Amino acid sequence: MPFRNTAHRYGAVTKTLHWTVFTLVLLQYLAAKIMTHLSPGAGQNFFYDWHKSFGLVLLALMVARFVWRATTPLPGWSPMLTEPERRLSHRLESLMYLALVALPVSGYVFVMAGDYGVRLFGAWVLPNPIDKRPVLAGTALTLHVLLAYAALVVIAWHVGHCLKKHFYGRHRFIHRMLPLSRPTPANQAPPRQPARAA
Repeated sequence: MPFRNTAHRYGAVTKTLHWTVFTLVLLQYLAAKIMTHLSPGAGQNFFYDWHKSFGLVLLALMVARFVWRATTPLPGWSPMLTEPERRLSHRLESLMYLALVALPVSGYVFVMAGDYGVRLFGAWVLPNPIDKRPVLAGTALTLHVLLAYAALVVIAWHVGHCLKKHFYGRHRFIHRMLPLSRPTPANQAPPRQPARAA
């Protein structure tokens, strides 16, 4: 597998960033579900610390994806996608990228403005550059929750669409992004023209 993207396939860096972010997002939703149903105490604090910590890791990874995307062209669109599907994919992937940046930012603003703070992985207390601001904290929390549901809808659409193309189209559609997979003639296409998210 090449290190960088080529005209017909995703490279190792793009795939690694994609699947790391995907796994981390799933863990974040799982941690949020668990921590909001636990009684106050050491167990709940543990999940809150790790949820906040991985949120900052997710933000760093998204920044890395933007930098990598700006310096590394993507492969061509899959020929299995129609023109309307390509336009819709581009718009929804842009929304997903926006949500995955805004989610950790709104969460960070909430915990800092709410004076809850961030104990990074339970070990390092990060400084609070915002100070306690209840109104800002409430606004950030509302935005964080709304973004979480919105991102879930977009991610579900993305996964569902890819699986539908793969299993019903019978063209090994998702192999373009799977680790250690090789391109097939059905998955090859000329480089795409419009810029879009990975």
